Amino acid sequence: MNINKAIRKQIKSYKRFMLSMCFVFFALPSILMFYKKVTIFYISYLALIEAMILISVIISSNREILKFQYETGKIKLKSGLNSESIHIVCSKILYVDIELIDGEKRKIQDFKIILLSNSKFKNKKMRKVDYDFMKKYTLVAYHYKIFKSRKPEDEFYYIIVSSGGLIKYRLLNTIFKGCVYAGFSEAAIERIKLYRDNLG
Repeated sequence: MNINKAIRKQIKSYKRFMLSMCFVFFALPSILMFYKKVTIFYISYLALIEAMILISVIISSNREILKFQYETGKIKLKSGLNSESIHIVCSKILYVDIELIDGEKRKIQDFKIILLSNSKFKNKKMRKVDYDFMKKYTLVAYHYKIFKSRKPEDEFYYIIVSSGGLIKYRLLNTIFKGCVYAGFSEAAIERIKLYRDNLG
């Protein structure tokens, strides 16, 4: 399957969802007013439905939004809703791994991107490597220990990119081209090959 075609389909599906949610959100109060059902019961019921619509929109946006741009050794990355941009310095990325998302049944499977760095990039989303992280991501932890043994005075950080769906294939390919000094796991290389073999 053409990955770029799948990405366009994903984006169109997200836009249709947002448009339908916006229509329902604004249509319901109008219907209530039209039928003159302005009672405490109906208003409370409407408020509950509107709140559920807003929650579903926020959850969907956090899952789907992923924007990035490569500029002279840096990747400007924005993931999720209302999050600040992260300016990733490619030369500071040490290792890249991926984690397949459980329950995915599609031919082109979604995944998370794990980036290990020796810089925090002045961003709150960059977290310091700790025991829980190393326990969950054992392969990254193995390489972290190697880097730490070489430079014990350095601090190491990580970020996990989980939003964006199939757009992460493009991001991973961009990271591969830009972060020339970084190591990549076999699983990450396989995703990059899959992307490049299915561009159409």
